[in-house]
Amino acid sequence: MIFSSGLAFPTFLLVLGGAAYGSLFSANKLAIDAGMPFFGYAFWQILISAAVMLPLSVVMRSPPKLKLRHLRVYGFVATVGLSGPTLIVVFLADKLEPAVITLAAALIASATYLLALAVRSESFRWLSLLGVAFGFAGVLFIVLPEQGLSDPAAVGWVLFALLLPASAAANNVFTAEMMPSDVNSLSLTTGLMTVSALLLLIIMLAIDGPVALTHAGFAGVWPTLWAGAAIVVTYLCFFEILRRAGGLFFAQLNYVVVAAGVLWAYIIFGHEPNIWLWAAIVAIAFGLSVMNYSKAKAVREAENVS
Repeated sequence: MIFSSGLAFPTFLLVLGGAAYGSLFSANKLAIDAGMPFFGYAFWQILISAAVMLPLSVVMRSPPKLKLRHLRVYGFVATVGLSGPTLIVVFLADKLEPAVITLAAALIASATYLLALAVRSESFRWLSLLGVAFGFAGVLFIVLPEQGLSDPAAVGWVLFALLLPASAAANNVFTAEMMPSDVNSLSLTTGLMTVSALLLLIIMLAIDGPVALTHAGFAGVWPTLWAGAAIVVTYLCFFEILRRAGGLFFAQLNYVVVAAGVLWAYIIFGHEPNIWLWAAIVAIAFGLSVMNYSKAKAVREAENVS
C-alpha cells in the first residue's frame, strides 16, 4: 500500500522529512564542536526556522493567531515541545554520539502512550504495551553492556537523554487538551517557533550573552543554517503528509529518523554502530512498528463501531 500511486509522493516526503530530522543530531554536534555556545546555537536554529515559516504562513493565509487562548498554546508548546527538547539535544551534542541521541528521540511514541495512559486519554492495549517494552529494551541495550557506548561514563547522559521523549510526550498529550479549534498546523507551528525564538533569546542573553551567528566562524555557521533548514523541511513535509495521507501514515517517520540519524552519524563522524547499538535500533524500530499497528487497529475498530 505504501507504494501505491496515491502514496508515492507522501512516501517521498516521509523519507525527506525523516532524513532532514535525523540529520539534526549530527548538525548539532558539528556546531557545538565548532564552538557555538549551547543557548546561542539553539536560539539561532529556531530563529532561522521562524524567519522562514513566518512569511510562508502569511503567504498561505495562515498567520499565527494572537488571542489569549492561542498565546497560551504557543507558550506551552514553545517551552515543553520545542525549546525544551531543542535545549536537551543541543546540550547532549558533545556528550553522546548522534546515533544514541537519535534513539532517544525514537522513544517519543512510547513515552507519549505511557503518559496518555496515565492521564486516561488513551485506552490500555497489550500491543502498545509490548511496543513500549521493546522501546525500553533498546535503551537497555545501550546502557547496560560495556560495549554499548564508546564511553561507559556516558551512561548518566543516556539517562538524561530520556528527558527528550518525556518532554515531547508531555507536549503531545497536553497540547491536544489545550488546542483551540480555529488553529491549523501551519499557524500553530509558526506561532510556537516565533515564541520559542523569543524565549531562547532571553535565555541566551541571560546565560551566554549576545551570540552572533558568526560566533564560531564558518565552521559554526553552516551547521546552524543546516539545522534551521532541517527543521523547516521537517515541518513542511509534516503539513503536506497530514493533508495527503493523514497522521497515521506520518507516524512512520520515526523509522526513517532512526535510520537516518545513524546513517548521518556514520557518514560525517564515522560512528559505525556496534552490535549493541544495532540491537537497540532493531528493538526500537520493532517497538515503533508494533505501536503503529496497535494504533491503526484501534482506529479501525473505532470506525467499525461508529
